[in-house]
Amino acid sequence: MHTAGGRIIAIVLSTQLRGLFMPKSVIAAIPRPSHMVRFCALFCTVWLFCWLFAFPLQAAPLKVIYGFDREFPPFSFEEAQGIPTGFDVDLLKAVLRDKPVKLIMRPLSWDQVLVELSAGNITVTSGMAKTAQRELLYRFTERPTLPARVMLFTKNHNRVGNVRLLRGQTVSVEKGSFQQRVLEGFGGLNVKLFNTKVDALRALYRDEVVAYGGPERTAYYYIEKLKLGGITTVGTPLRVTDVFYAVNREEPELLKLINDGMLEVMRNGEYDRIYRKWFVPELLPEERAELIKQATAAAINAYAPYSRVPVGAAVLTRSGKIFTGCNVENPMLNLTGTALRTATLKAVSEGDIGIRAVVSVGPDGRLLSPSASDRQFLYEFGRGILALIEPEKGVYEERMLSELLPEPYVQRPEWQE
Repeated sequence: MHTAGGRIIAIVLSTQLRGLFMPKSVIAAIPRPSHMVRFCALFCTVWLFCWLFAFPLQAAPLKVIYGFDREFPPFSFEEAQGIPTGFDVDLLKAVLRDKPVKLIMRPLSWDQVLVELSAGNITVTSGMAKTAQRELLYRFTERPTLPARVMLFTKNHNRVGNVRLLRGQTVSVEKGSFQQRVLEGFGGLNVKLFNTKVDALRALYRDEVVAYGGPERTAYYYIEKLKLGGITTVGTPLRVTDVFYAVNREEPELLKLINDGMLEVMRNGEYDRIYRKWFVPELLPEERAELIKQATAAAINAYAPYSRVPVGAAVLTRSGKIFTGCNVENPMLNLTGTALRTATLKAVSEGDIGIRAVVSVGPDGRLLSPSASDRQFLYEFGRGILALIEPEKGVYEERMLSELLPEPYVQRPEWQE
C-alpha cells in the first residue's frame, strides 16, 4: 500500500517539476496521467500531510539527573540492593510521571550534591532549605516538599515538658550538621558531638546523654528501624524550615515541569498517599479500640448546658499515651472549648506534641468528624494526624488531617539567626 501511494505521489511531483528541467518538446512527448490517477495522487498527498501533522516527530525527552543525599532517610537513601528510595524520591517520580523526561538518579553525599548542582552535572536535588546565598546559585520550586522540624528528644522516663528545662544538660547531635548549629545557637546546652545521627540517638537510648537533637522525621525513622523504644519529642520545635526541590539555574524548562507536577500531585491526592506511606504510622486495631473507649468515657464529664450534646475525645501521641477531653461550653461561642481541643491542649501542656491520632464521640456513640476550627487547630501539629471518623453508621475510616483540610492556613515562625 505504501509503495503504490509513493508511486502516485511521484507521478504528481514529476508532473509539477518536469517543466523546470525538461524541454517543452520532450514534455509534450510524455504521456499525461489520467484524471483518475491525478485524483488518487492528490488524495494521497493530502492524506500524507494530514498524517504528518497528526503525528509529528517526537522531540527527545529532557534528561533529568537527580542527585540526592544517599544518607538522609526517610527522605532519600539507598536500599540494600542500591535502589534509590525515600519520600523525596517517590515524590519526584510522581511529579515527573507522564512528563517528556528521562530520569536518572545519582546517590551522592550532601557536599557532593551542592557542588554537582552548581556545576550542572546534576540538574535537580531535594531537601534544600532556601537561603539568600543559595537563591543566587539555584532555582527553587514554588511549593516546598514539606516543613522540616529540628526537635529535641528524650527518654519517656526522663522526659521534660519544655526544652528550656534541658539547659545545662548534655545533648547529643551529629557532628557538622545543621542541627549542631541550631543547638549551639539555642544556648545553655552541653552539646556532645557524634559522627552520625544513629550514634547520637544510640547515646540517648543508652542514657549516655539526657537528650538528642535532630530532624524529627529522620529520628523517628531510626527509632522505629533500630527499635529504640521509649524515645519521643520534647515541647516546641527548635526550628521549622520549609525544604524544596532545587534546580540548576540553566534548567528553566525542568523547573516549570516540576512546579506543574507538584500542583498536580497536591490536587489529585498522590502527595498525601506518598506522605502517609513514609511518615504516618498506621493504627493497630487495639489502639483504635482503646481510643474510642476512652473518648466515650470522657463524654461523661462534658459541660454542655447550652447544646445538651456531651462529646468526648481522645488523642494518641507517639509516646503511647492517650489524653482525653470533653466539650466545655460558654454562652460566648468563641470561648467554648471543643472536646478535641481540650484533649489536645492537655497533651501539648505536658510537652507531648507528637500527635498520631484523634477521635471524637457523640452522645449516641457515633464517631464525629472534627469541626473546621478543630481541623485548623490540629494542623499545627502535623498534616499526618489520623482522624477516626464514621461517614456512615458502622463504617469507620482513618483520614489524614490534610485530606479533611486540603487548604489550611499556614504560617512559619520567625527564627533568630
